[in-house]
Amino acid sequence: MTSSQKRIMLWAVPRSMSSAMCRVMLNSGLDTQILFEFYGDSYYFGPERISDRYRDTDPDPTLSFENNKRKLELPYADKELVFAKDMPYYLQSSRLTADWIPDGYVHTFITRHPRSTMASYFRVIDKHMSAWGEFDPREFGFKEQVDVLHLLQQQGHRVTVIDADDLMADPEGMLRAYCREVGLEYRDSMMNWAPISEEDFSAIFCRLFEDEWFLNVKSASKLNRKPKRVIAESEPFAKYDQETRDLIETTIAENIKYFEELHNMRLTV
Repeated sequence: MTSSQKRIMLWAVPRSMSSAMCRVMLNSGLDTQILFEFYGDSYYFGPERISDRYRDTDPDPTLSFENNKRKLELPYADKELVFAKDMPYYLQSSRLTADWIPDGYVHTFITRHPRSTMASYFRVIDKHMSAWGEFDPREFGFKEQVDVLHLLQQQGHRVTVIDADDLMADPEGMLRAYCREVGLEYRDSMMNWAPISEEDFSAIFCRLFEDEWFLNVKSASKLNRKPKRVIAESEPFAKYDQETRDLIETTIAENIKYFEELHNMRLTV
């Protein structure tokens, strides 16, 4: 790798604008390598896969957690910026140790209120993915996000936390602050995205996953400003049966304290 290469890791929860941050970095003005949810490939499709989804496909032995950690640590010597995005819940309890945190990165986090992430999750399911299957609380991931943050702090890493709602409310201000923290130069191109080809989009975002998760990122041409909005408790979920609503509310309640710990550490402008 070049001596000036930047390597940034973004640890996310679902539906927290983490994929949008990949588009931001693709437009950083640097020759950029995006490493998109390699641990997710292991979690869903690898030989040690944890999830019950995609059980109709044979596990891929090349997608082991060990192999994907190795890919995260490759030098990508011809690149000026390596930006890796992953979700801590893919590691679950057995791999939530320092051994599975890739070396060589500046580590950052993006979080979002659990009610907002849940509402966004179910909007995608309702509109595009009726065959996705039952909601799995293990895929929510706030506890694991805090666990990874604590591991990094114990190792002496300086971490940066941003909140997706802050990013939407003031995208330029938050991106400028984020860039200062990670040692990048802010550019206006980060806000206004160059088109991405279908081939490149699929290669980065949808190698193994359904592209419905990423339709907003695919169609957007910029990072849009949206005012902060508190989702009302019953607003997005009233149409579901009582058992589903109870599971949603229980999952949100179980994760609020972890979100609040991250939220209290967030970068502000």
